[in-house]
Amino acid sequence: MEKVMKKAAEVVVIALATLGVLFLVLLFLPDDEEESGEPVNAQETVAAAEAQETPETAKPQEEETAAGTAPAEAAPAEAPAPEPVSEEISEAEPAPEAPSGPETTPPSGEQTMTGPVPAEGGNTREVVIPASEITDRTLRFGTTTLDEQKVTQEIFSDYDLTVVYVWGTYCPSCIREMGDYAQLTGELPDNVNLVGIVGDVYDGIETNVDQANEILKDAGAEYRNLRVSDDLYDIMREIQYLPSAFFADGDGHIIGEIMNGAKYPQVRKRLDGYLQ
Repeated sequence: MEKVMKKAAEVVVIALATLGVLFLVLLFLPDDEEESGEPVNAQETVAAAEAQETPETAKPQEEETAAGTAPAEAAPAEAPAPEPVSEEISEAEPAPEAPSGPETTPPSGEQTMTGPVPAEGGNTREVVIPASEITDRTLRFGTTTLDEQKVTQEIFSDYDLTVVYVWGTYCPSCIREMGDYAQLTGELPDNVNLVGIVGDVYDGIETNVDQANEILKDAGAEYRNLRVSDDLYDIMREIQYLPSAFFADGDGHIIGEIMNGAKYPQVRKRLDGYLQ
């Protein structure tokens, strides 16, 4: 009987030992979820999430170029392309006042008349430009219009102020607001003028000429439009986005900063600020 009890005790000990080993194995065995999971890099996940664009996110960015401002197109092989500059419209620091002929300065000394004195009568408006905005940057150029008329900076001399609108045939925003500029032509006083520069039409090259003329015709725009010539490359280097605009006085001095990427309402607001 004693042997039987001893044998039973040994069986119990072996069974308990076996259960203990099995418990330890199960304790350290990874569960299924951890076993099948892939290593995740948190930084890569964030980067991937930021890189993904839904159609709703991407669409406004596309429209900003297609329907808002269009990047200025590089010139064809026959002519050098304008170099890019700053993307944003910024207020330029006032340049030194350009020397000019005798003029009447208001007592405050803050504003001055520029350009020829308007003839009495007719549809004229007084043009008042802050003296700090009359820069020493003067346009001197020769080029041709879309209809092959030769012109120089003398196109400014008969006006106190000229709005120079820079646009392109590939710019949807330019085409949409062309009607606004066509209407502006009929509203300008006799001593203020509007001139266009077609950014992708080059002097001596007929590429895009027919398209430019068609856009102007459809909008009823009859103001003079210039081709980009070698003499105009300096100013075109400062134009990165179309449409853009700048102002010039009767001597061809650029007034204030170039309105890079400006739409018609911005240009009109600044124009109205010069007209008294």
